[in-house]
Amino acid sequence: MFLLILYVLHTILVSGVLFNVILVYFTIFKTPKSIGTFSILLTVRGGADAFACFFDIFSQSRIVPSGLTLGIVSSGICKYLGDWSCFVGYSLQLHYHCYSFHLLILCFAFRYYVLIERYPKSNQLIFLMCILYFPSFFQAVFVLIDSNKPEDVRLLLRIHHPEYEMKDVIVNGHDDLRDFPCLFAYLLMLIPIFPGYMLIHVFRRKIRSKLRNAILRPEVREKHRQLTLALTVQSFIPIAFIFSAFAFLISQSKLIESPILESLILLSAVLVPVLNPILMILMVKPYRETVMRAIGIDPKEWQCVMSKDCSVAPGDSNSSMFSFDNTSVASVTSVSSKFTLTGERSPFD
Repeated sequence: MFLLILYVLHTILVSGVLFNVILVYFTIFKTPKSIGTFSILLTVRGGADAFACFFDIFSQSRIVPSGLTLGIVSSGICKYLGDWSCFVGYSLQLHYHCYSFHLLILCFAFRYYVLIERYPKSNQLIFLMCILYFPSFFQAVFVLIDSNKPEDVRLLLRIHHPEYEMKDVIVNGHDDLRDFPCLFAYLLMLIPIFPGYMLIHVFRRKIRSKLRNAILRPEVREKHRQLTLALTVQSFIPIAFIFSAFAFLISQSKLIESPILESLILLSAVLVPVLNPILMILMVKPYRETVMRAIGIDPKEWQCVMSKDCSVAPGDSNSSMFSFDNTSVASVTSVSSKFTLTGERSPFD
C-alpha cells in the first residue's frame, strides 16, 4: 500500500516534465527581445528541472539512512533495466537538483546586476553557467564512483531495518558514508543549500531597496512592483530544498526513523522543478498570454475584466513582468542617495 501511494505521488509529479518542456519552448520561441539574455538562463534551468523530474519518475528512489550506511531503495521503471540503471537515475536526479539550485541563485544575481550595471553579454552569462555546473558535475561523479554492491547494501539495510519490506524494489547505495567520494558528494549537496538560500534573500532585499529608491515613471514603477512580488514568491520555493536537507539530517541522526520521512527527502525536493515553470509562465506576460490563447481566453478581454479598464496602451502587448529593457531596468545611477534611470539602450535591442 505504501509503495502504491509513493507511485501515485511520483506519477503526479511527472507533470513537472511537461511544464518545463513548455517553458523551454516559450523561452526559445516566445521570449520578447527585451529579455533575450535572461531567457538563456531560463532555458537552461528549465532543461535541468525537466531532467530532474524525469529521473525522479525513472528511479522513484527513497533514501534510507541506516547508521553509516546510506541505502537507496528504487521502485520506478528502472527496476526493469537493472540495479545500475536505478542508481544512475538517482545520481542524475541529485545532479540536476543541485545545478538547478545554483542557477536559481544566478537568476537573483542577474536581476540585481541589471539594476546597477548594463546587461551582461550572453557569452558572459553562458560562462557563469558553465562555472556553476562544475560542483554538480563533481557531485554526480563522486556519487557514481562510490556505488557498492547492491547485495551488501541490502544486507546492511535488513540489519538496521528488519521491519522494512524490500521484496519488489531495487536496493543500491553506500555501505560507509565516511568514504571520501561519498562524503564529499553529499556535503557538496548539503552545504550550499543554507548559505545559498540566505544569498537569495540578500539579493531580493537589495533589489527591493534599489526599486524603492529609484526615480521611475508610474508605469515603470508598476512593472517593478510586479517584479518585486514575483521575486518574493519565487524566493520561497527553495524552502522545499531546506525541508529536504532537514529530513535527510533528521533521518541520518536517527531522531526519527520513518519510511514517510525518508520518502519526503526526494519528494519535497522535486516540488521545486514542478512549481518553478508554473511560476515563470504566470509571471512573464508573453508566456502567460500564449497559454491563455491556447485555452481559448482572449488576454485583452481578461485584462479588461480584471482591471475594469479596457483602455490598452499602444505597444503594451509585448510587456512583461520581467521587462529588462531600457525603459524599465536600464542601468541605475546614484544621485544624492537617490537613483535615476538612465536612457541607455539595451545591447540586445
